[in-house]
Amino acid sequence: MHYPSPSQNPYQVFLHWLLLLGLMLFAALLLLDLGVLNTMLAQDVTRITAVTLLVFVVGCGHCGVRSWVLARECLAFDHLTPAHKAPQLASLTPECSLGSQYLQGLGPDQQENALAAEILAERLRGSHQIGWFVTGVLVKLGLLGTVVGFILMLGSVSGLENLDTSDIKELMQQMTSGMGVAMNTTLVGLVCSVLLGMQYLLLDRCADRLVADTVALGQMLNTRSGSS
Repeated sequence: MHYPSPSQNPYQVFLHWLLLLGLMLFAALLLLDLGVLNTMLAQDVTRITAVTLLVFVVGCGHCGVRSWVLARECLAFDHLTPAHKAPQLASLTPECSLGSQYLQGLGPDQQENALAAEILAERLRGSHQIGWFVTGVLVKLGLLGTVVGFILMLGSVSGLENLDTSDIKELMQQMTSGMGVAMNTTLVGLVCSVLLGMQYLLLDRCADRLVADTVALGQMLNTRSGSS
């Protein structure tokens, strides 16, 4: 009987997250060195760009913690599936991992097993939902900055009753400032949303594979127990 084989590197999801983090840090340092990020922060009088970046950093930290947790769960699953023999249900300790808790709770009732599989999937992926919410918040912050920037730009025009040559320079500066707020916040919000979404997509795919392998192992163990 074929059992799910251990992954080649249980810390693969954490290493992939570290690779993404390294690339993002390199890009951030490059933007700082070129003065692009400093200029964007200085031009944003609403401070929406700074808030967006802060939310993004917090989201990246959460991704790092979750990637480490999933890596430890993958390592525990590898210990449950040795290459030379299948694990015995009686030898599993519920405290060692979520996968072992699921396998320990398996029984002859298929409906209860299906419910246990759903609970396992929710426990492995449940905390990622807040991450997708934060990803959406980043987009909405960018759109908020767009609206605020256009309000600032149009507000500078409405404040002038009689436009003469001496006011054109001041008007253009105010309009440019408002347009800068709109463009900068939109750009930062969209880029941060995409980068954070990539990280949570990586976590979701890892959790899906872990749930599928654990459920498959449980079905094989039940088949073996039923035939013995």
